[in-house]
Amino acid sequence: MIEEAELLRSYVRGIRRLSGAAAASLYVPAPLSGFSEPLLLQEGDEPPVPEFADLERAQAAAATADLALAEQGAARKGDGPALTVPSESPESVLVPLPAVQSAWLAPNLPRERGEPARSRRRTDTDGLRGIVPGAWLGLRFAAGSGPALDRLTHRHLSSQLEGEEGSAHWWEWLFALGGALASHASKVAAILRDPVTGLPDRAGFQALLAAELEKARLQDLSFGLLLINPDEFAAVNERFGREAGDRIVREMSLRLRTALRSSDSVARYGGVIFAAMLPATALEEATAVARKILRYLTEAAFLEGAVRLGFCIGIAVFHADDEEVRHPLDLLRRADQALNAAKRRGSGSIVDWGAGPEAEESGNFDRLSGIFTGDVTKDYRNMVLLWDIIDAIAAGPDFDRLAQQVVDRLYASLKPDRVGLFLRGEDGELNLQRGLTRQPAEGGVQRRVETVEAGPRARRLMAASLEGGDPKEAVAEGEDGGEAIGRAHYAVPLHTGSEPVGCLYLDGRVGTLALDSSDQVFLKALASQVGMALDRARLAESELRRQEQEQRRLRAELKELRQALRQAKLVYSSPEMDSLVATTRRVAPTDATVLITGASGTGKELLARTIHELSPRRTGPMVVVDCGAISTTLIESELFGHEKGAYTGAQQRRQGRLAEAHRGTVLLDEVGELPLEVQSKLLRFVQEKQFTPVGGSKPRRVDVRILAATNRDLGIEAAAGRFREDLYYRLNVVRLDVPPLRDRPDDILHLARHFLETFSAQYHKSVRQFTPEAEEEMSRHSWPGNVRELQNRVLQAVILCEATQLGPAELGLPATTEGGRPAAAAGGAAPQPPAAEAAAQAGPQAAPADAPGALRGGDELLAALRQALGQQLDAGNADSPLLPLGRWLREDLVLEAQEAAGGTARRAAISVGLPETTFRRRLRKAALEVDAGLAGRSRSWSGVRELLGRLVRCEELQGAALLKVTERLLLEEILERHPGDVRRGAQLLGVTPPTFRRRVSQLPRPADTEKVAGQGGG
Repeated sequence: MIEEAELLRSYVRGIRRLSGAAAASLYVPAPLSGFSEPLLLQEGDEPPVPEFADLERAQAAAATADLALAEQGAARKGDGPALTVPSESPESVLVPLPAVQSAWLAPNLPRERGEPARSRRRTDTDGLRGIVPGAWLGLRFAAGSGPALDRLTHRHLSSQLEGEEGSAHWWEWLFALGGALASHASKVAAILRDPVTGLPDRAGFQALLAAELEKARLQDLSFGLLLINPDEFAAVNERFGREAGDRIVREMSLRLRTALRSSDSVARYGGVIFAAMLPATALEEATAVARKILRYLTEAAFLEGAVRLGFCIGIAVFHADDEEVRHPLDLLRRADQALNAAKRRGSGSIVDWGAGPEAEESGNFDRLSGIFTGDVTKDYRNMVLLWDIIDAIAAGPDFDRLAQQVVDRLYASLKPDRVGLFLRGEDGELNLQRGLTRQPAEGGVQRRVETVEAGPRARRLMAASLEGGDPKEAVAEGEDGGEAIGRAHYAVPLHTGSEPVGCLYLDGRVGTLALDSSDQVFLKALASQVGMALDRARLAESELRRQEQEQRRLRAELKELRQALRQAKLVYSSPEMDSLVATTRRVAPTDATVLITGASGTGKELLARTIHELSPRRTGPMVVVDCGAISTTLIESELFGHEKGAYTGAQQRRQGRLAEAHRGTVLLDEVGELPLEVQSKLLRFVQEKQFTPVGGSKPRRVDVRILAATNRDLGIEAAAGRFREDLYYRLNVVRLDVPPLRDRPDDILHLARHFLETFSAQYHKSVRQFTPEAEEEMSRHSWPGNVRELQNRVLQAVILCEATQLGPAELGLPATTEGGRPAAAAGGAAPQPPAAEAAAQAGPQAAPADAPGALRGGDELLAALRQALGQQLDAGNADSPLLPLGRWLREDLVLEAQEAAGGTARRAAISVGLPETTFRRRLRKAALEVDAGLAGRSRSWSGVRELLGRLVRCEELQGAALLKVTERLLLEEILERHPGDVRRGAQLLGVTPPTFRRRVSQLPRPADTEKVAGQGGG
């Protein structure tokens, strides 16, 4: 393709020779040239006309000449000169080349050679009046040859064309042709070049780059490519506007042309990135050119001195022996990576791609700069396609749906005959995931077939593209299965980082599927994003399958656990038992020996059965040996068995309880009751899993798991010599302590309701619930018999009760007043509360905000709360059940804080000094008890709760750990009234005795601390 400047230069050269001028100049003004600056071409051995010596003077001269031309009127008479404008030099003349006009391109020329021209009905000047010059021609004749105007007369012009008739009109036609060429070249340039800078656009740049690379490869030369980018140019557009930004871009392009050598060329790569191509240039020369460009650009003050910019430059140099650069995009990728590295270094940086790992690992190729081509239709298509793909990616990690939508979008946008998405399998082969084929049907209607048959040609092309080869292949007519039309095939690799995972394949008729280099840049950018999205979708599906499998496994384990718990009837709801069961679940699958300790009636045997049901031995027997219920003389035989005749009465052989538990579990209940002489034999069994029956001589080996349970402290027993210390350590591999029922108050009502439902159904009773008084009394009771006592009381009540509710009397629990004192006996008058109790029942009343004694400060509120808590403690006596004041205090403080925070748990948690998760858990528990009617409080407690509400709303106490502060107040009041009574203090504070001792030890009161910490449980 001939460039527009070369075409016009050929025209100027021809005019100079025909006219006999020594020098000829052609000036094309900017509005018609299509460039950001006017075009000036010079031809000849002599200096040009003075007016066209340079661009600056040419612009001024053209403006003056336009005015002179408008005022000139009839410039010639008869055989006078053509329409001209005089020059400063007598040997020079300026000739206007009009814009395209049919009158100038169709003059009255002879029809045949020798035939006289038809007479014109208008004067020669009529066609020249008011013309708009498309360009200006400057002719300079040799010195001493006479005035230039004489050389443009009809006679002289005719002699130049060998006296041919009508030659003067030929000259007019040639001048008009020059204007037409200039106008046409302007329009072509506007289409093929960047409209802002006049530089080649992306498509033109890529064509030039491909041609220069091929030339360098054939001629064994080096070739340099520079990418130049200003810093933070977006801020310039925001500050000065888009039009000012375009002016700066034009100024940049002019300075770039000035800085480059005549053999170099520059193009606008995209946005504000310029590409400079340096033929036959090695790295050292390319670096020197880059420094010169950087100096020219950074020293410039753009926009009439208002803007100064910093620049970064990336360099990539191609050598003819470089086999890694197989495509122009490979060299462009290197330059882009070098530019990214320069940007990271900072303004004014120049980085060569071969400078080291910093440039090579500088990040991915800037694919966005390759999307915009300057072709509005193509850019719109690409942006719509990109938008659709992004929508598909953002819709979710559904691999199949994403693959199908990618293929659908490519099929609809690019109009291929076939499009397929292939991914590499574990064997490395490309497997079709989704595909579409366009097939003709009857009536000229095309139909879609959702598959693609990839033949050997397509697979070879895809394999080559994955290895970095040319992604395009054209098939001549008659090839590829004898098709009668040429086809184009494209294969674009899908990458996740540097690793190709698959390929997009497209083919179609050459006239329909025509993807140029800019389209391939776009497809590569799109394929990279699609590849990563598909890889993420595939990983997400794999992770989803893994999670589903894990959930199925966990559900199976949970079902197994629930079945085991149902079989063992282990019922609980307290966090203490929840923690114990969690430990049990971790221990159960092993064969470790477990020692279960706890008071009588806490459920040690049920816990042992739970361990058995959760273990791999659950299909084997579970044998329980009650060591405390067997006679001392028979315990050895009961455990190990005996041979026939081993002792008097041994009429037959017996294998023993340990042998019965073969491949199962044996529970040694109340193991602390074993005699010392049996303990030594049991120790050998625990160590070696073998024993010798009574009266036998050969040891027997059995496969059993040993569990031991006791209500004694075997450590103390061993220290006292009542239990073998070595056996204790053999049994105490894993220890599970079952807390008494009083230390897990959350389980009391939960177990009671469970027993009530079970026994009511078992004995066909209509009793279905407890009265509120009964539930309150059950919560207060210490339950020395633990779960067994609770179970027996509920069983007895269900059997004997004829009503639908169970009260305290049916459960055998003493009814109490709301203040915590025992109710009066039947027929007797209720005792009057003392003054302290009456004050506690009245409680502190909220004073109005404007009352003289209103409590406004935090210290006053805390003092009032301490007084109210003391009154609650004084309301009881030694004979009445103890109220769980600490539990009430914690629950109501949480509820009041949540209400004061407007339902915002995070703010409420901060006010009471708890982690948010702990606060939410306690809030749920307190709210559930309130909803279920289980949050029984004494009537006098309302005053305490009112004070708690005021505390959480007090600005002076914001940020204070109110839970710790209020509990400490209660603890100090308890210690003042019940010093040394750990059990009573723990019940009042609503904690276990060990926790109570720890809380006391943390108080900064050494005397009281030593006194209480040294006491045992009461």
